[in-house]
Amino acid sequence: MVMPPFGNEHYCLVGTARVCITPEVGMPYLGYGWDRQDFFLGVSDDLWARALVIDDGERTAALIACDMIGFPPAPFAAAVRAQVATHTSIPGEHVMLSASHAHSTHAAIDLSTLDLEWPWVQNLANSLAGAAIAAWQQREPASIKVGSGEIRGISQNRRVFRSDGKVYRNWNDAAPGEVVRRGPIDPEVGVLLAQRPDGTPLAVLSNFTAHPICAMSQPLVSADFPGFAMAAVEAALGPGVTALFTQGACGDINPPMVRRNIRDAREIGLQLGGEVLRVAASLLPAEVSAVEQRVQVQSQRLRWAYRTDLPSKDEAERAYAAAKAQVGELERGGASATEVRAEANKHRVVLEQYELTRNDARQEKGEIQVMVIGDSAWVGVPGELFCQIGLDIKGQSPFTNTFIVGYANCYQGYFPTPIAYEEGGYEVNIGRWSRFTAVAGESVQETAFELLYSLQ
Repeated sequence: MVMPPFGNEHYCLVGTARVCITPEVGMPYLGYGWDRQDFFLGVSDDLWARALVIDDGERTAALIACDMIGFPPAPFAAAVRAQVATHTSIPGEHVMLSASHAHSTHAAIDLSTLDLEWPWVQNLANSLAGAAIAAWQQREPASIKVGSGEIRGISQNRRVFRSDGKVYRNWNDAAPGEVVRRGPIDPEVGVLLAQRPDGTPLAVLSNFTAHPICAMSQPLVSADFPGFAMAAVEAALGPGVTALFTQGACGDINPPMVRRNIRDAREIGLQLGGEVLRVAASLLPAEVSAVEQRVQVQSQRLRWAYRTDLPSKDEAERAYAAAKAQVGELERGGASATEVRAEANKHRVVLEQYELTRNDARQEKGEIQVMVIGDSAWVGVPGELFCQIGLDIKGQSPFTNTFIVGYANCYQGYFPTPIAYEEGGYEVNIGRWSRFTAVAGESVQETAFELLYSLQ
């Protein structure tokens, strides 16, 4: 396909597609307690995987933005990438998976006892790959413009330091003492606009930083506020527009309203969608110049060591066996499901230690991926990066516009700042969400810088 000239510049080729990925009633979502599984009773709003393909004539990349809490371990992304590479001209390593981290979605991350080999997991991989393949098949000429806005009042740093010297989460209004300080937020709303030669919008790719937990882990499927935001953008811009959301470095960032209801998700979503629309509208006029039409993607794989305060494998196995025996004794004795689960929950730390020590190597490989589109860089991190690290990466990047894409390609837990380990709090407590030593977050930042500067 030949790209038509427009003045002295050329358009790249852009394609979009979407697929509904709403789980069936009865499918599991990430709950609380010992097994962290509960099951959907219905659907509030549908979940979508939206794909954006950009081809600059030499290199092609695909970003698949999903209404999901995150992705299963690395073989999942590898399977999606392999399918895309087989059926398109897109190299597998040029595919980025992005999850919004909405909690009332599939229990797809390895924080529960869910068997991730279930057929629905493979079906999900097929759906995501299919969206990218369809987007590639539907490429058409478009220019790229990038801008950003700002919105405050819909995000808070959830690590609240109080006068008793402890860290509490932002929803704990009954915590003792006075608030001494909170950590930073990132109010930036990043927007990439793909615009057809006739001036109409084709795609809007956005980025914002806050946990989608207004409707947290509740029995109705919901994409939470990112879903409402993207639906509002698409409705306002009309047919033929695909709006994609990417999550930022929200490891310690929440909305003000947590665990309440769909109404709160809609309210925040409409506010965010309004700012995305404002920025997109400012980019639409013909006098706003398009950015350089170029695509580059590069990744680096790291090896992160597990935290050092874990018991030995044998110790963890013995403690886990003892806990299971106590729970089993209650079950055999005719205790209610509520009583059994309450007993199991008392042994939650034992389960987490057991799951972490099953990895004999006590380490994992991870991937940092940077996708450059014009003068913007999208930095993919496989988990929950703390906001300050994200701000540091953005502030020192050589690109005009740099955005963090959290929960990219895989879920490997939190990447806190080193000082957070000294301060304490949920994000650094022992668990599969907190696997690595304090240097892991620093290595993410260092690797991001290396990739960004190599691509400038």
